[in-house]
Order: sequence, then structure tokens, then C-alpha cells
Amino acid sequence: MERISLRTLISGLLLAIVLLAVIHTAVSQYQFRRAALDYRTDSMARVIEVAAHEVLRQARGHAIALGGSLQRRLHLRDGTALHAQLQEPFNKGYAEAGYLDLLAVRAYDSALTPLAAGGRANLPPLPAPFVRDLLRREGVERLKAVSTLWLANAEPFYSVVIPIGGLQVEGYLEVVIDPLFNLRQVGEMIRMPFGVHGPHGEEMLHPENVREDDPRYFAMEYALRGVADDAVLYLAAYADIDLLYQDMRRTQMITTLWFLVLTLTMLGLSFWLLNRHLFQPVHHMIGQMEDAVRDGRDTLVTRHGIKEVHIVAAAFNIMAARVRDIIQELQRISAQDGLTGIANRRSFNQALEREWLRAMRQQTPLSALLIDIDYFKQYNDHYGHQAGDECLKSIASALSLAVQRPTDMVARYGGEEFVLLLPETDRRGALLIAERLQQLINRLAIPHALSPLGQVGMSIGICTLIPQRDQPSQRLVACADRALYRAKAAGRNRIEVASADDEAAGTAVP
Repeated sequence: MERISLRTLISGLLLAIVLLAVIHTAVSQYQFRRAALDYRTDSMARVIEVAAHEVLRQARGHAIALGGSLQRRLHLRDGTALHAQLQEPFNKGYAEAGYLDLLAVRAYDSALTPLAAGGRANLPPLPAPFVRDLLRREGVERLKAVSTLWLANAEPFYSVVIPIGGLQVEGYLEVVIDPLFNLRQVGEMIRMPFGVHGPHGEEMLHPENVREDDPRYFAMEYALRGVADDAVLYLAAYADIDLLYQDMRRTQMITTLWFLVLTLTMLGLSFWLLNRHLFQPVHHMIGQMEDAVRDGRDTLVTRHGIKEVHIVAAAFNIMAARVRDIIQELQRISAQDGLTGIANRRSFNQALEREWLRAMRQQTPLSALLIDIDYFKQYNDHYGHQAGDECLKSIASALSLAVQRPTDMVARYGGEEFVLLLPETDRRGALLIAERLQQLINRLAIPHALSPLGQVGMSIGICTLIPQRDQPSQRLVACADRALYRAKAAGRNRIEVASADDEAAGTAVP
């Protein structure tokens, strides 16, 4: 290999590639028909998939609009009035009638226990896996509408479940439609004969002007899946094989001829370009490299250099930039709590030192709120560590909502403890923020069977100081920690402000 020149090697490779391409073209024409048919089948299956999901997405939007117009008037605790309200779309009509084949509207309480229904009687209940998944949702996920395609007694249904009650979910409203009404539009979108079958082959929507046993037609299917990823409906588009084969033969012939012409043209052009822009510049670059080694110069790229040499230099620059980015990302990760995504204790200590010095120079108040989740060990023991992690995430999100200024900081101090750093905030301002925190946590209403409150609560210790010279910044945290200790000793789920004894070593803010 050392005796073969670059020109000879590349020329030989190009000739070998051309020869293999010609042989491959001659052999592949026998396999082209099946490959094209498979490709057409896969492509049409993807087209059917996109069209079907778009149709169901539009149906879901209309169902949500209908549910939204109904839920504003619903009275979940009045069964008689609720049934009459759910029956209104069927008695008086509704704005989305042209887009939906409405079967039923059903109301549930927060545990998805049926309350009342309007429309079709004796409609099967929602699939149990879907109900379980719906009840397991937490946080903001509980406020989103959820839809599913399901099958009962060989009949397909499409349900859209909408939470009722805003942030505090009081119940759910289910809009049940016939998906076949909307799936008819798939045939119009793809402009092909279109049919729908059940999971056991039963025909639900017959394709127009097509017999399923006609050998001229080839069915391309896509399975719409439901709750447990089971196939609920099979969507089939029917293509005329004779027309498809005619197109393939014509395409094959034209493609082969053009391939041969372009291959020979590109071969000649490649030899000319390689000689002018690769072989000669490479020899020139080799000479520059030898001169650089002999003379001890740092750069190999001159005005006579080729583009590839510049690309190598640019690659080093990109590598250096990526290293800098990686270092910055590592610094960011080292300052962030891996579970909750908020600042960690190391980042808090850095911010505390910075704000302490600034407050000392300006003689402005600096407040800290030390927060501890009450009975969190019992919560972990009872609900498991995974649920405990989700609880910590929810509380961290709520704490982040309570601060408004860019200079305020929320951090995880350790375990179930959090801390808020509030520059230029006096005791009254810190107390207002603490009260807002407890309101946000109470709104979350995270169940806690082993807590006297029945839900997750938290104790808060507040300390506000004007930093003085020769005082350590950790004095603020220690002061807030003493207030937190008194809050926990006094019964927990309360706010305690640092006393004079807590602040004895510093200047307290009235």
C-alpha cells in the first residue's frame, strides 16, 4: 500500500465503484418491483397513519370544545339536573354536530365513579387500564384532557375525558363519539378506496367501488391501537396493482438509462475534478507540511492550501468550543439539584456569600426561609421512595412559583429541606412569602395518611438580618434553622419568625 499513489488508488476505486454500480443495476431490476411495492406499502401505511391521527386529533378538539361548553353549566352534586344538562346536546343539538357522531356524554366524580349520563343508554364502561392510568396522574398532568380509542362488544368508541374544576379537580366529563364517522375522512384525504376492519377481521366500513377479493387491488393496512397498545381498528387503503406495476416498469427503465448516463458523465468529471482540486493540492500541501516540519512553523495552512486543510483547522476550533461548552454544562449541573431541578446546596452557599457581602456593603436586609416537609420519613415509608421523589418535585415547583424577582433563590438544602434566599427583603416581606408558600402547598393537597393534617404540610423558619462586618454568612441560615426548630417543636405545619435570642449575634430588622 505504501507504493500506491493517491491518484492510482482513487482512480482504481472509482472504476471499481462504477463497475459494481452497473452490475448492481442489472441485478436489481429483478428485485425492483417487489422493493417498490414494499416501499409503496410502507409509505401508504405511513400516510394512512398520519391522516388517521390528524382526523382523530380534529375530532378530539371538537370533543374538548363541546365538553368545555357543557362543563361550565354542570352541577355534579345534583343528579337530576346533571342528567338533564348532559342530555341537552342530544335534545337541542350542538355546534360540533357536523364534525362528531356523538354517542354519549358521561359525568364522573374525582374517583371516576359514574354520576350521570346523557345520550345512548347502556354504553359500556371505560376500559379499566385507561381508568387506572387516568387516576394515577399527578400535578399538572391531572388538569389535561385525555383521549383513547377502545373497543367493546366488537364496536369501536373514541372517548375524550376532560377534568372539571380547574386546579382542584372535582370530577371528569367524558365525551364518547363514533370514530368511524370521522375516519371516513381518511379516504378523502388520501384519495384512494378506503375501508375499516375490526381486530378479528369484521368489516366496519366498506371501501367504495372495490371488492376485497378482487386480485387487481392490493390492501395496505395500518393498525390503530388503544389503551393497552392493542389493535382496535385496521385501516386499509386499496391500490390498483396493474397501474402500480406499469408505473414501476416505466420508472425502472427511465431510472436505469439515466443512471448509466449520469454514472459515465460523473466518472469523467470526477477524474478531472480530482486531478485539479485534490491530487495537485495534496502534493502541494505535503510540501508545505515538510517545510513546516523542517522550519518549525506552527501553521500548515497558507493561501495555497486546499479547503480540506482549513476544515481540519476549523475542526480543532469546534473541538475547543465544545470542550468549553462541556465545562460550562458541568458547572451548571454541579449547581443544580438532580431530582428537583432547582439550585442545590452548593449553589445556595455561593449565592448566600455573594448576597451577604452585597447586603453588608449597602446595609440592606437579607432574609432566609428554611423549610422542612413535615413527617416526610413517614411519607416515604408509607408511599415509597418514588412517590417521595414526586412529592419533592411538586413542592419544588410550588416554591419556585412563590418567588417573583430574579435575585430571589429557591434551593434544595438537603433531604426534605428547602431554603429561600430573599435579598433586600425585610421581615414582613419574608413572612408574606412564607404565607404564600403554605397556601401553594395546601392547594397541592398531596395526600399523607400518616400526617395529622391528612396531607403534606411544611414548617418554615424565617430569619432577617442586616449583615455586619466580621459576621459569617452562615449565621443567617443558623438563625433560620433555630426558628424552624421552634416551628417543628410547636406542632409543625406553621411559620416561626426568628426571635431576639435567635438573632442575638446580629442586627435584626423590625
